[in-house]
Amino acid sequence: MTKVEQPIWFKKAISNEPNKLSIKVKGVKIVYNAWGEKNNPGILFVHGGMAHADWWNFIAPYFIKTHRVIAMNLGGMGDSEWRKEYSTETWGTEIESVCKKEKLKKPIVVGHSLGGMCGVYAASIMKKNLYGLIIVDTAIMPPSDNPPKFDFKIRANKIYKNLKEIKSRFRLVPGQVNALEYIMDYIAEKSIKKNKSGWSWKFDPNYMKIFNNDSFMERQAIYRDKLKGLKCRVAILRGEKSVIFPGSSAKYMHELMDKKSPIINVPEAHHHIMVDQPMALISALRSLIIDWDHSKPAKSS
Repeated sequence: MTKVEQPIWFKKAISNEPNKLSIKVKGVKIVYNAWGEKNNPGILFVHGGMAHADWWNFIAPYFIKTHRVIAMNLGGMGDSEWRKEYSTETWGTEIESVCKKEKLKKPIVVGHSLGGMCGVYAASIMKKNLYGLIIVDTAIMPPSDNPPKFDFKIRANKIYKNLKEIKSRFRLVPGQVNALEYIMDYIAEKSIKKNKSGWSWKFDPNYMKIFNNDSFMERQAIYRDKLKGLKCRVAILRGEKSVIFPGSSAKYMHELMDKKSPIINVPEAHHHIMVDQPMALISALRSLIIDWDHSKPAKSS
């Protein structure tokens, strides 16, 4: 991957270097990035599968004037330690634990893809202690739908001899067009680690064992139930061109939440919204948060 010139807005955003903090959750060190004053309301960003906290480094700074902002690495990904076994329940507990350690005021969790699923679980155990959940391109499908098929044949254990070689192999899963090259280059560099033999990816490939066809429908049933029963505000952002979040799922989730939570389609965005439409994502998040601060939540029937 060649070096691409970064625009001014992006350079300013990533110049806001976060503090690197950590917490032990179920015996594993969970590392997270932190910006902003602790007495401000809190926002916690959660990445998707195979990703890491630094995917939010150019998004998070747009909220630090008004919020205490956290971007965490789920266990087994980014700079967090690996586990022997993984589950969305454990990741949800990690989210709750970071919120508690930081003593976040009026906490809002923003979860992308896998992070959205983990956010639903965290919200279900935090109940009214969570102010709001924003799910970013995470689909919960109608029971009658078949799961989407993706190529998950990822050679994550391979050791690469040099930095240039491993960066050239960086890919989005699922793949998408129109990803901004300077963002891809930045994320790729943050996704790798050096070891004695060369370079490798930071994430633990063993985490992917939980994502098999046999358990897919069972997990979906659990999340349908949890999403329907959430006690906090909920909003959903969907990439209008996302291949994993079809319109039928958006309609179903809207009905599942009694049509009281907004589903916002981000124009021209694919699944990884922060990689192709970052400013639209920032604007949508800002609008939601401002609205929540100036309106009352819909009452449950």
